[in-house]
Amino acid sequence: MSEKKGPELLEDLDGAIKLYSHGSVVRGNNSFPFGCGFSEHDNYKHVEYKDVALDEEVGLWVRLYLPPKMTSKEAVLLYYHAGGFCQLSPATPIVHRACQMWAATLGVLIVSVNYRLAPEHRLPSAYHDSITALQWLQLQAVAAESADPWLRSHADFSRVFLAGDSAGGNIAHHLGKWAAGVKAELEIKGLILLYPYFGGEERTSSEKENSPVFSLERSDALWRLALPVESNRDHPFSNPMIEGVAVSGIDLPPIFLVIGGRDILRDRQMRYCEFLKKCGKQIRVHVSSEEDHGFLLSKMEEPSSVATLRGISDFIK
Repeated sequence: MSEKKGPELLEDLDGAIKLYSHGSVVRGNNSFPFGCGFSEHDNYKHVEYKDVALDEEVGLWVRLYLPPKMTSKEAVLLYYHAGGFCQLSPATPIVHRACQMWAATLGVLIVSVNYRLAPEHRLPSAYHDSITALQWLQLQAVAAESADPWLRSHADFSRVFLAGDSAGGNIAHHLGKWAAGVKAELEIKGLILLYPYFGGEERTSSEKENSPVFSLERSDALWRLALPVESNRDHPFSNPMIEGVAVSGIDLPPIFLVIGGRDILRDRQMRYCEFLKKCGKQIRVHVSSEEDHGFLLSKMEEPSSVATLRGISDFIK
C-alpha cells in the first residue's frame, strides 16, 4: 500500500510565502529585502493619519495622511506600495513611515491604498482595487458635504498624482493608462513611478548582475506568484513594451521616473522611458547612480533620497 502524498511545495519566498500544489498559501514571517532606513527620533510622527474602509468584504481600505499646519488646499498623492504584489500594506512600518515623511516633506495629502495581495489574489486584482480607490477619490471630489472632512477641507482635486514604488510604480503606470480614457471630476496631473517593477522573458544586461538588495531570483519568484496562472513575464501586466502601439496611442499625463543606478531593473526602466519619449510622452528621469532598488524606503533620510524628494517636489509644483 503506497503512502498518500501531501501537497507539493511550489514556491517558497524566504519562508514569508509558501504556495502549495493544491492552491493553499501559508504566510510566515513578513521578510522583506529592504531594511527600514528611518530614524526612531524623527520629525514626522506629528503627521496625522487615519484609515478609511472602502470595501470591507474584500478588505479594501486606504490610509490618509494629513501634513501639519495646512492652511490651504494641496495636491493629492494616490500612493501604491511596494512588495512585488505579494507583500506589505499601508500599515507595514516601512511603508507607513515613508508616507509620514513624504507627506511632511512634500506638503501633500497622501492616500495610501491597501490592495489585495497575490498569490491569494493574483493580478489583475491589485489593479481592480487600485481603480476602485481612484473612483472613491473621484467621488470625494463631487460629494461636497458627505466627503471625508480631510479631503473636503484640504484636497486640491485639480492636482492629483498617481504614485508608487516598485510594484506600486507598475500599478501607477497601468492606472494612468486606465484613467486617461475616463472622464473624471478630478485632474490627474502626473504619474510618479519610483523604480517601477517591470519584467520580461528576455534578460537585460543589468538583470544579469548580482544585487544584494533585489535579486533576479526573487524578482522571478514574485512574478510567478503574482501573474495569472500559466502566464509568463511577457504578459502586459509585467512587460509594458509588449503593448507597443496600444500604449503610444494613450494620452498619458507627464511622468516622473526614478531609477536606481545599481538596480537590476534599470535597463528595463530605461527602455520604458525611451519608448515613451519616442511616442511623444512627457517624461522626466531622475537617476540615483549609487542606489539600488527600493532605496527610498531603505534609505529614507540619506542624501540620495532627499535629492529625489526634491525632484518630486519640483514635479508636483
